[in-house]
Formats: sequence, structure tokens, C-alpha cells
Amino acid sequence: MTHCHYRGYVDEFPNSTVTLNICSGLRGFLQLENISYGIEPLESSAKFEHIVYQLKNDTPVLAENYSRIWQMDQLNKGHPDAQDKNHSQLFPQSLKLHIIVGKSLYDYMGSDTLGVTQKIFQIIGLVNTMFTQLDLAVVLASLELWSDKDQISTDGDANDILQRFLDWKRDYLTLQSHEITHLLIYREHPKYIGAVSPGDICNKSYAAGVAMYPEDIGLEGFSVVITQMIGLHIGLSYDDVNNCSCPRAPCIMQQGALSSSGMKTFSNCSMHDYKHYASELVAKCLSDLSNEQVLQQNQPVCGDGIVEADEECDCGNDTECLFKECCHYETCRLKASAKCGSGACCTSSCELSAAGTPCRKAVDPECDFTEYCSGSSNQCVPDTFALNGHLCRLGSAYCYNGRCQALNDQCVNLFGKGSQGASYACFEKVNSPREKLENCGFKNSYPLPCGQKDVLCGKLTCFRPHKNYKSTAQSVIYSYVHDSVCLSIPPGLSMRSDGRDYAYVADGTVCGPQMYCVNRTCKEVTLTRIDCNATKKCKGNGICNNFGNCQCFPDYRPPDCNLQIGSPGGSIDDGNIIRADLYLGTKHFSKHQDSWLILSFLIFLPFIITFIIGIMKRNERKIMPQI
Repeated sequence: MTHCHYRGYVDEFPNSTVTLNICSGLRGFLQLENISYGIEPLESSAKFEHIVYQLKNDTPVLAENYSRIWQMDQLNKGHPDAQDKNHSQLFPQSLKLHIIVGKSLYDYMGSDTLGVTQKIFQIIGLVNTMFTQLDLAVVLASLELWSDKDQISTDGDANDILQRFLDWKRDYLTLQSHEITHLLIYREHPKYIGAVSPGDICNKSYAAGVAMYPEDIGLEGFSVVITQMIGLHIGLSYDDVNNCSCPRAPCIMQQGALSSSGMKTFSNCSMHDYKHYASELVAKCLSDLSNEQVLQQNQPVCGDGIVEADEECDCGNDTECLFKECCHYETCRLKASAKCGSGACCTSSCELSAAGTPCRKAVDPECDFTEYCSGSSNQCVPDTFALNGHLCRLGSAYCYNGRCQALNDQCVNLFGKGSQGASYACFEKVNSPREKLENCGFKNSYPLPCGQKDVLCGKLTCFRPHKNYKSTAQSVIYSYVHDSVCLSIPPGLSMRSDGRDYAYVADGTVCGPQMYCVNRTCKEVTLTRIDCNATKKCKGNGICNNFGNCQCFPDYRPPDCNLQIGSPGGSIDDGNIIRADLYLGTKHFSKHQDSWLILSFLIFLPFIITFIIGIMKRNERKIMPQI
């Protein structure tokens, strides 16, 4: 099975969660303390670009019944006495879930099987992320779509549908390998958002639930509905807000969690409920994760697009694979007669690209270089770019990781044409400790003020020629310094698909003489770069690259940049030296060919002259007058 689902956290935001599906692009959620973002592929892009957007939760205050789940016995037993038992610590366990999507929700989600499936994966991914706090992994064991018609009547309230669903389940799902079955249906304004039989997870006759998807909540809110339903299944109760607490309110088992954004946590009451439940025999049906097959960190994964271990090829999954004529994407084995099955240097006819074929174009004219195929591998050579700290833009900026990090360019990228880097006074104002939102990063979720020498490496601060700046895509902070308007944006609101927050100054930006920014601190260039003197090593005919080797100018041959007219330049790292061999070999052959032509001409020249003289004499005899 392809491993597509991952969870983690946002770097420098410890109180955050990330839930992602990495197959067919990145798709999922980034949840900070009180704000959530979605990420998904930009469908119209041919460059695998993604869009990151803030999730707007406009759900109105819900009525009490509307935001609760109907429980079959309608007895809220409350939380067990915290002193009734000294529960041991939790052990990792898993819960297998079978999901059925009703016809109404299938249509509401777009009537597209792939699209609906992706949405369900996202929902269950969030559910699993929340339950990791209890050391419980929620696994989607199977998914069923009622795309043509419902198998039962979905008329009536959630409790009525649950009764019919339980009857249907006993007859049709007796052999399914799962612990809980949930039917998901769309209902514009339901009386209850769901119905379950609480605490009956091990009773196969009752381990089921019905969840209503209202029109005014999104995938994030609906994941809370599913989480609360599973919580009721495993012995949790709704929280008493007066006696239960969690680090970030509202807690998951509170009504307000449905309409809240950001990372969500279980309360102390929920933790105690689950420990009590898991210690009882009623939880014997939960699977011990120690007995489950665990994916090892270095275990090769067929379908992830990376050739590993004994794989012959890996072109991604069914929808991603561009080399289906070359590679069996299910087994990652080459097809008969195929020499390659993936990679930038593999042709559509399953042959290795010729040596010197461009495989990765330069993204920056001054700081990055085009790479070429070697002719012996299906993969492009490693990315080659100018050594960090190489001057660009006529000496006003530095190259860093293959890009010229000019401050004005960063402002144009964020605020549009005409924007430029702000003054030192603006940076000092924006990145001072007095500004709560502005910082040089985070430590344990607390903003770090910039040191005096680091203020130019914190939040990106810009000027615009026109004071009014309108944008519906991002929030803007205006700071007034000496009659100037300085623009910046809050951290986290300009995350891009490359994982960098463009609200901050980019690494490599000038912050002083012979100094640039690295990880939001101002450092000397010479302390962060490889020891490579281009004047000595490259004889002044090239620059140093990120491997510490010479990147030669045209007409100079790597590796030492010696003069050789006709050489395209390059380095021993970018594949250009192979291209140079081919190029010079062609030129050499052409010179030999010219020499043979000249020699042949000289050999036959006397015969040609004799032939011409003979013709001329014969013509003279023909035109001589008769006497």
C-alpha cells in the first residue's frame, strides 16, 4: 500500500499540527494555536505549485442540540471519579474505521469519486491527528461510496437513521475487518449533528454511528464531529466547562470546538475518561499497535517517486506516473527492454537521455546554473549554484542557495511592483520587543525579539510608492516611522509551497558590510561559506560553486578554467564538462574534415590545370582562320 499520509508540526511553532497527504501533490491542514490553513495543489499550474490559504470559520453560534451528538441510551453518565482507580499509562493502540459516504454527501462534495475520496482522507487525517494525544491511531480500514443511491432510507433525524443503519449493518457488514462503522450524510440544518451508541465499541451490533454534515461547517469542523463521535464510542463524555480544562480552549469534547480554528486538544477529563475505559475489559477489541506492521524509517516505499533500495524505478502512483510504458508503478520494476522508468534524464521511449541534454534549467541568471544529463544515469546531476556569498546585482546583494537575495525583490514579491526595502528605522520599529506580533522567530511558541544587530534579519519591512495597499489575500500591518509608512505582514500568513514564510527576510539578504542574514541572525559571510578562492583556484576565469569547485566562464574548460576556445564552460558538477567534450569533439572532427578536403584539392590540382590547358588549346585550333 502506498504511504501517503503524514503528520507533524510547523517548524518553530511547537504548539501546532500538520496533517498532510503527499500523494498527488500536498493536500491537508496546518493548524497553529488559534488559526488554521489549508494547502492543496494549484490545479491550473503546470509547475506543481500549491496554494496555502487561511481557513475561514464563519459558523454561527450553534444551538445546543444542533451542535451535539444524539446518544442511543441518552444517558450522559458523566466522568468517572478521578480517584476511583489509579490508571496506568496509555499504551499505543489503533482503531479501525469503516466509512460509508451517503448519496447526499457524495453529491454535496462534488459527485467526483476521486475528489470525495480525497476529502474523506483529509477528514480522517485530522481525526487521527487529534487522537494521537491519547496514543490512539485511527485507521481508515475501508471506504464505501453510495454514489448511485442510498442502501437505506436517510429520511428523519439522526437517531432514526441510526436505528435503520444498525439493522442494515448486521446483515451486510458482518465480515468487514473494522471496529466502528460511520455513515456520513449531508443535511442542511439537522436537529442533531450525529448519533451513536456510546461506549459500545466492542459490541459489533452497536459499534456504529451516523454523522450529519451541515452546510455551514467545513472539513475541519466536520472532523471534530467524527472525533466527538469516536470519543463517545470509547467512553468519553462531553466536557463540563466548569470542571474540565485543556491548554487551548475550546477542548475537543466541548460544543464550541466545531466552530473553532487552530490546533485542538483533549481536556483533562477526556484523558481520565479514556484511561479508565482503556483499562477495562470493554476495550479489549482495540488493536495493540505493537502487533501491527510498522513502517520502518528507511523502508523503501513503492509509489513515492523516489528510487530506493532494490527498486528499479519509481514513477509515483497511478495518477502521477509519467512513465507507465517503462515502469510497473505497482511493483517499481522496469518493463522488458526499458533502460529506465523515471527521472529527468529518462526519455518517453524508456531510453537514457544523451549526455549533455539539459535536465534542470537555471532559476536565477546570476546565481544558478543549468544542469545536464550524464548519459549514464536516469537522474539529473545534483543542483549546482553559485557559492553562498557570491556577489550579484552589481555587488549590491549576495547569492544564497541559488538565488540573488535582493531586498527590493522580496518586497516586490510580497507587495507588488514599485515596492522596495524599508529604512533601518522601520526595521527597528517592526522588529523591536515592544511589537508583540513582530519577532525574529519563536522559541517554545513565544516570539523572540531581534537583537540590535539582527533587526534587518527579522520581519520583512517594505515601502510602497502609494500609501494605500489593498489585498484580499493577506493581512497587512502598517507602522508609521518619521512620516513614512512601513508595510509588513503577520508571521504564518504568507507560507508558500516551498515551506518558507515570506513574511520574514530571506536568508542571504545583506544586513551589513560583508554580512548577511542566516536563520534570522546577521552573520559574517566568510564564516558561513566553503573555503574557495576563485581568483587562485579558477585563475580568475570562473567563480566557485556550492561544491567548492570552479564554475568556468565560456571558452574556459573545467575543472581549472584553462583557456580552450569553444568550450561552453561550466563545471565538473553540472554535467557541462560532458557537453564540452561532445562540443569540442565535434569541432575537432570538423577541422580534420576541412584538412582532408584541402589535401584532396591539392593532390588533384595539377590534373585539373592540365585538363583546362588541353581544353583551351583545342578551342584555339578550332577558331584559327583558314589560309
